Amino acid sequence: MSELPRISRRIAAIAESATLAVDAKAKALAAAGRPVIGFGAGEPDFPTPDYIVEAAVAACREVKWHRYTPAGGLPELKEAIAIKTARDSGYAVSAAQVLITNGGKQALYNAFATLLDPGDEVILPAPYWTTYPESIMLAGGTPVIVMTDEESGYLASIEQLEAALTPRTKALVFVSPSNPTGAVYPPDVGESNWRVGVGQRYLGDHR
Repeated sequence: MSELPRISRRIAAIAESATLAVDAKAKALAAAGRPVIGFGAGEPDFPTPDYIVEAAVAACREVKWHRYTPAGGLPELKEAIAIKTARDSGYAVSAAQVLITNGGKQALYNAFATLLDPGDEVILPAPYWTTYPESIMLAGGTPVIVMTDEESGYLASIEQLEAALTPRTKALVFVSPSNPTGAVYPPDVGESNWRVGVGQRYLGDHR
């Protein structure tokens, strides 16, 4: 009788994080005495500022934080983020529309897990952060890569996005400023053009 695999095919299919692999190699070389400057994990080369450390210590001493918190985040934090978003971005949201996560990657995976069914496609401009395709596939989706290059300033054009659009398209991963390129989409080729130029045709043809 053959033994059942210890982990699922879904998890076994996930590729190793290239970022963590590079970071581990850099740390191994540094431990061996080699002069290495690591650009893998994007960690700062300075300690966390003292005032942030002290604020964290003070928060830990408050008994009211010694309990489970809501899965979506502390109400006070969600309200503060809603206020900051309106102030800095001019985009009005309520605290009920805010979800707190441990970082951008968790936020994206939560969104993919919520939105995607097997076979659904996600348009993903490249270069992209290395874990994005794995998160899409882990949620059952299929990444559709849209290549950009130095000539375009690493910006995907409306024409490229439209060419990648199919009846199975469920989401577009739009990151500006981009990580890792730092590219920023100017307002005149941003959200409004995608929504008007491409989104309406998608909704009209494939709803």
